[in-house]
Amino acid sequence: MKHSPFTKIITLLTLLFITQSCGEDEDPVIDETAYTVSIEGNTAASEGDNTGFKVKLSPANESGNNLTIGYSVSGTASSNMDYETLSGSVSISDGESEASVPIIILDDNEEEDDETIIITVSSTGLASNVSLGSSSSLTITITDNDDNSSSSCANDNSTSNQHVACDLSPNIENSYDDNTVNQNGLREIVTNGVPNHDYANQLSGQGVTLSTSTKTYFVANDPAKASTTTSITNDQNRPNYRFGIARNGVPLDPAPAEPFIFENTNTGEYNWDWVFEPTNNAETVGLDCAFAHVQPDGTYHYHGNMIEYANTILAGLGDGNTTPSEAIQIGWAADGFPVYYKYAPTANGNGIEKLTSGYSLKPGERPGDGVNEPCGEYNGKYTKDYEWSASNGDLDECNGIDRSVTIGNETYEYFYVITEEFPVIPRCLVGTPDNTFKLGI
Repeated sequence: MKHSPFTKIITLLTLLFITQSCGEDEDPVIDETAYTVSIEGNTAASEGDNTGFKVKLSPANESGNNLTIGYSVSGTASSNMDYETLSGSVSISDGESEASVPIIILDDNEEEDDETIIITVSSTGLASNVSLGSSSSLTITITDNDDNSSSSCANDNSTSNQHVACDLSPNIENSYDDNTVNQNGLREIVTNGVPNHDYANQLSGQGVTLSTSTKTYFVANDPAKASTTTSITNDQNRPNYRFGIARNGVPLDPAPAEPFIFENTNTGEYNWDWVFEPTNNAETVGLDCAFAHVQPDGTYHYHGNMIEYANTILAGLGDGNTTPSEAIQIGWAADGFPVYYKYAPTANGNGIEKLTSGYSLKPGERPGDGVNEPCGEYNGKYTKDYEWSASNGDLDECNGIDRSVTIGNETYEYFYVITEEFPVIPRCLVGTPDNTFKLGI
């Protein structure tokens, strides 16, 4: 069969293209990094709010391509009636570690019970090197804004995160040492308790000065979990133990000391079942820029996020503007386990990740009448406004996790985390606290 000159030219060009294409082939780049996918976000919203969640990848995407992750949506709330329909997938760009998904909550005029949106990351379609983390589901509770029953609540239900400015610099240098382990197997911590950052003394007008005396604390160098946890408050919700100590010598002492006050015709009575959550009543409690204050005995202690101290370790760390390159041990708990600041070693020890609390606000309103106990919506004014669920975050009820870490020559099988969200500083201990942290109020 004869071929026309035109046909021969086309054939030659085709062969040339195939030859050149094959010659330029390169072995595909295979990303063998082990990734973990998790989800985080607000757990409460009201009708008409704009909320959302983040799908996070640890470590950051290094595959060279966008990574698509699917999720399912369930719960008692209805798509396109209670919230705008969600797509069911999200893409994390190359070089990024997270992607945000907005949720628009729709408002209506119908009075109804609280409803939930449950977002669950799907394992379907994930590459073999991508697995689900411990926090792969998020429940968002939608509160109806058409119920006016709270308008009759008589007590003040306001919160405040406004702190007092730090207008003082310590007139004596901070001292801290935790390098000695005595013959009883206890780590000895010797400090003057003076902060290594600016602070405020809200009690200076009452003649109270910052204590600079030497203070000694002991923690187990080889801590172990006890059969039961120990609350830092006693049966009356009064402070019973300091949770621990920061590595600048300032106690980690988050327990509240202000109760709800009955109002009756004769005298005020205290209801210690309902105590103010300090960081949500910062103005009332008198917390400074490090969410700390000076006690009447002169001891300076942290009630919440020790922002100024964290910033001395790494600029922007406390403000949330900087992500550390490695996990930062910020203190010791009273039982001897280490305390990390927001970020902690991953389960495989190959990186760090931000761990989240399992606590969230209770839905609905408190059962009180505003006289004998508080009424109004659960908004964080009181510590009792929060509840813990294993499905809400990474950490247990004591804001800790069973995970192996090595510090110096010691290996610990558990550690605590200072979190951005409640409780910030943990409120219970899994081991046995040393009596040098006992308050006995």
